[in-house]
Amino acid sequence: MVTPRAKKACCKAVIESHGYSERRACRLVGANRTVIRYLSKKPDELLLRGKITGIAHEKRRYGYRRIHMMLRRDGERINHKKIFRIYQELGLKVLKRGGRKKALGQRIVRMPLTRINQEWSLDFVHDALADGRRIRILTIVDDYSRESLKMVVDTSINGARVRDELTRLLETRGKPERILSDNGTEFTSRAILKWCYECGVRWDYIQPGKPQQNGYIESFNGKLRDECLNEHWFIGLKEAKRLVEEWREEYNKRRPHSSLGGRTPNEMARDVEEQQTGTSS
Repeated sequence: MVTPRAKKACCKAVIESHGYSERRACRLVGANRTVIRYLSKKPDELLLRGKITGIAHEKRRYGYRRIHMMLRRDGERINHKKIFRIYQELGLKVLKRGGRKKALGQRIVRMPLTRINQEWSLDFVHDALADGRRIRILTIVDDYSRESLKMVVDTSINGARVRDELTRLLETRGKPERILSDNGTEFTSRAILKWCYECGVRWDYIQPGKPQQNGYIESFNGKLRDECLNEHWFIGLKEAKRLVEEWREEYNKRRPHSSLGGRTPNEMARDVEEQQTGTSS
């Protein structure tokens, strides 16, 4: 206990828990009674903290100095050193970014799912062939129906390949309202940035280091690894593609899903389509 705030809190705890007088509590803690009785005259910083956080999230490339300028422009008479202190206490910072332009999108705001093609999730799963070659599996899932829309298996998959696979999927499946993924380079490439603009698809990203924000695809990837990847020893890439596609067909058509009330994803999609048809008629 070296700060006045800590000593004040300790004195308060001693008085409340043991019934000591203020004088005796201060003597035990080693605090001055004037410090304990002092009431701060500083204005409440809650509103200011909210403004700083709001600007930092909206303008992610703004540091504390530019935030200070914006607050001054809005009529806040405040020192830049105070802004810096609050900025650090809130854990805000401007991350350095290289020269390569990335598809930044918007940080995730979870919305309730009510229909098919409202949200797709994308991610990568890694495995290896019998000869030691590494393979990657691009997984795409409809978060409402839990359908596995596509699984691409190859030794290398870059942003342009992801773009091409999504373009082919849109031709048969239709366009989603938004796509959710992590911040991997394949999902933040120029190819994806241009594709989103041309197709009019909103692409959102989870916060770095928080895969739980993309829980649907993480759950699917866990099932894929447990029921397929860990059960097979792939002799070659061709066999890996065949077995993964067979598992995808089984997952969509025959595997009951607990979160869907025991229905398969295809049955879920069919029920939704029948409800929509009945409502429209």
